[in-house]
Amino acid sequence: MEYISVIVISIATFLNALIAIASFISKVKKPVDNAVDKKFAEALKPINNKLNVIDKRIDKLDKNQCKNYLTEFLEDIRNGIPKSDIQIQRATEVYDHYINDLHLNTYIHDSWEKLMKGGNK
Repeated sequence: MEYISVIVISIATFLNALIAIASFISKVKKPVDNAVDKKFAEALKPINNKLNVIDKRIDKLDKNQCKNYLTEFLEDIRNGIPKSDIQIQRATEVYDHYINDLHLNTYIHDSWEKLMKGGNK
């Protein structure tokens, strides 16, 4: 019986030592992780800045292409140029993207409301 209690105490001591080591590692690891994260953020900052510039250029290009497409489409409608159902559906998709995703509301919105929703298709 004494032999079993020595084994249990030994196992408990070993487990306590493992817990102490694990908690020491986790306490030491946090500052190291923070330092590494900070260094990575500093190293990646120029790349992130370039990506932000590229994103802004893409957004501007997207806005301009939508405006150009919708302006051409609305002018065709205004000038009586017939459009197929597919062309009207595509223009509606672009218009929805223009309003909902790009959050634009300009002269194009007014023309769209007047020509497309006013029944002048």
